[in-house]
Amino acid sequence: MKTIAALSSLLLFGATSVFAAPVNERQIEAPTEMDITSFSANTEPHGTGAFISFDIAIPNTSMSTTCAYSDQSSVSVLPSVSMRPCDDPAVEWQFHQDPSIPGTEGRYRVVITYAYDGVKKIAGFHEWPATDFPLENFGSTVATFYRGQPDFTITDLS
Repeated sequence: MKTIAALSSLLLFGATSVFAAPVNERQIEAPTEMDITSFSANTEPHGTGAFISFDIAIPNTSMSTTCAYSDQSSVSVLPSVSMRPCDDPAVEWQFHQDPSIPGTEGRYRVVITYAYDGVKKIAGFHEWPATDFPLENFGSTVATFYRGQPDFTITDLS
């Protein structure tokens, strides 16, 4: 009987120490960069419409998705695109041209956010000079086309 009581005490004590141990939360480090590929943006010559698209991958994660926008109302200038989800809603993006400073055209900017590890988010942006988005003449109409590098990395994330 003493053996059973001692064993019961040992099992009970062991079980409570297992349940009393703190649960360590899994900590995921914030990504340090976003790799953008196949960036393209243009308005439609001889028509109405704008198209912006790119692929994004977050190194050291399984995150890879496509972000895209199109409309049938833009004529020759790329529109501002408000924050919207990519194919994977953990990634959101927006696009716009900054206001012009007298004597210059405003820079273009894409802002991207990524939700990781539950509710944590990081954000970064890339900007281009207006010369990367020239207004091209097609005879009776003009259209805007992105002519910069289609692949780039965003590294200043916060």
